[in-house]
Amino acid sequence: MARGKSKFNITAKIRDRWIEDWEKLNAKGQKYVPFIDPRDIKSDGSKGRIPDYENDGQDKRVLSNNERLFYFLLLFDNNILWIKEQFPLLPLVRSRAIAKFLGLGHPKYPYSSLHAVMTTDFYCGKLDGSEVAYSIKDDEQLEKLTERQKKNIKNKEKIQRAFWESKGVTYHLIHSSSFKKTYFARNLGKLAQHLKIPFELELIRVRWLKCFEQALKSTDDSRLSALIQVTSSLAGIDYQQSIVLFQHCVWHKLILANLHIQLRYEKRASLFNLKVAEYE
Repeated sequence: MARGKSKFNITAKIRDRWIEDWEKLNAKGQKYVPFIDPRDIKSDGSKGRIPDYENDGQDKRVLSNNERLFYFLLLFDNNILWIKEQFPLLPLVRSRAIAKFLGLGHPKYPYSSLHAVMTTDFYCGKLDGSEVAYSIKDDEQLEKLTERQKKNIKNKEKIQRAFWESKGVTYHLIHSSSFKKTYFARNLGKLAQHLKIPFELELIRVRWLKCFEQALKSTDDSRLSALIQVTSSLAGIDYQQSIVLFQHCVWHKLILANLHIQLRYEKRASLFNLKVAEYE
């Protein structure tokens, strides 16, 4: 997608200033700043900010609910080290050269002949040192487009893929149908809120896990909320603290759970196939 800031009559001077500002902000190296802010453009989806649960004081900018859900999948993946959203395909001369080589028209700003800066939804670094880029597409929205609009999107994807692959970065086009209607990503969105926990809860995490395992073995097929309540009594803490610890431990895979069904505490605990995997 190209940066638009909900404006028309964009000039080369304005575009180049956006690029220069973005490069200066990210040259500082402390916090990543995406090329597009949700306020910059119109979007059919649920755009906005998500707290970066790993890094305090830094939000992630997403342009749709699909991006929001996929972000949680990336965050949960132990092979992903860092995530940069709305990442620009720069330098512009490179994406233009690739479009020309492919015989495709390079995207331009609305009602303009000016070449636009393209962006990719997510650009990530992996544990093995490799890098990967992801473009997220909504299948339902695609179905509503004209054939010409669909062709334009396909052409943009071809340019993106060639751009990243020319830099040695693996590129994936992800369709929303692969995750949008499942509970897994939505459950992760709930669990991620407690990716980090207060220091006082970290101190009792091992003891709490042992109490949870004891409750799991001794409690009959009751609701998940009842299991958490028994654990709270054994650990000597209140129920809400146990909820925080439970979600934290499931996120970090200290407790294994079936996350493909909706995480609701009034459901039977046995549905989630819970198991304490480790204490540390």
